[in-house]
Amino acid sequence: MDYVTVVRDATIFLLELTIFIYIGLFLAYIACRREKLLRIGFLFKPLARISKLPMCCSFYFLMTSINLTSSTPTLLGFYKQGLVSDDKQVITATITAGLPIMFWYVLFFTGPIAIGVFGLTNGLLFLAVWVAIGLIQSILGIIYGRIMIPKLPQPEYDGEDCIFNGTENENQPLKQELKDASKDSFGILLKIMKILAPVTFILYIVINSETIMAYVNAALQPIAEILPLDVEAIPIAMMAAFNLIIAISMAQQLIVNGLLVIDAFMAIVAGMFLYNLFELFHTLIPYNVSFFGKNLGLKVSVALFLTIGISDLAVIMILWCIKVFVLSA
Repeated sequence: MDYVTVVRDATIFLLELTIFIYIGLFLAYIACRREKLLRIGFLFKPLARISKLPMCCSFYFLMTSINLTSSTPTLLGFYKQGLVSDDKQVITATITAGLPIMFWYVLFFTGPIAIGVFGLTNGLLFLAVWVAIGLIQSILGIIYGRIMIPKLPQPEYDGEDCIFNGTENENQPLKQELKDASKDSFGILLKIMKILAPVTFILYIVINSETIMAYVNAALQPIAEILPLDVEAIPIAMMAAFNLIIAISMAQQLIVNGLLVIDAFMAIVAGMFLYNLFELFHTLIPYNVSFFGKNLGLKVSVALFLTIGISDLAVIMILWCIKVFVLSA
C-alpha cells in the first residue's frame, strides 16, 4: 500500500467534503431566515407532511436530490436551530430521504452510467430498480414518522421562530446576516471536522489495505451465496459491494454472454446489500456521529443501516418473484 497516495487521496476528499459541509450549514442558516428560500423545496412538501415532519424538511429533501453532500449539514443546521426539534424527527427525515437521494443518484451518477452501458431500455429499467429501493426506504420512513412523531408540526414556516445559536432574526442587514452565517457555520464545521478528519484518514488506510479487504471479501462471499442469485451472477454481486461502476460493466458483459438481465440487476442490488453490511462501520457511524454526536449519530446510523438493508432485500425478492412467476411462466 502506497501511504503517500492514500494520504493524498484522503486529503483531497476531505477538502472537497469540507466545502460541501460548509455550504450545507451556510444554506441552513440563511434558509431559516429567508422563508422564500425554504419554500424552494415545495416539490417535497407532501413528503414532509405525510411523514409528520416540519416543512423545512422539504428543503432538506430538495438538497438530497440536487446536492447530496451538503444535505446532511443542512439537516444538522435545522436541528441546531430548533426547526427540527427532536431526535425522532431527524431519524424520520434521514430515512424518508431515501427516494430523493435515489433521484440524485439517477440524475448525477448511475443514470448516465447505466444508460451508457446497458443501453436506453435496459438502462431505464435499471434506474427504475434504483428508484424502487429509494421508494421502499421512504415508505419505511413515513411509517416510522407517523408512528413515532406524536403530532403534526406547524403547517407553515414561521420566520419569527427561526433561531440559530440563540440569536433571533430581527431583520438584519444582508451583509451582517451573511457574516453571522459564515461565523456560525464555520464554528460548527470545526466541531464536525475534529471527529471526521482523523476517522477519514483511518478509513482510507483500512479500505486500501489488501489484507483487510481480503478478509471482508471472504466474510461476504457466504452471504452472497445465500441470496437467490444465479451462480454466474455472484461475481457481479461481489464486485458491486466494492465498485459499482466496474460491476455494471461486468454485468453488461455477462448479459451479452447470455445472463438474464433480471439476474444481472438482482446481483447488483445484492452487491449493494453486501456493501451496506460493512458501510455501517466505515461510513454510516463515523459520518453521522461526527455530525449529530454519539447518541443521535448512532441512532441515525442504525436506522439507515436497517432501512437500506430491508429496501435492498425487498427489491431482490421483487425481482426474484418477477423472474420466477412472470418471466418463467
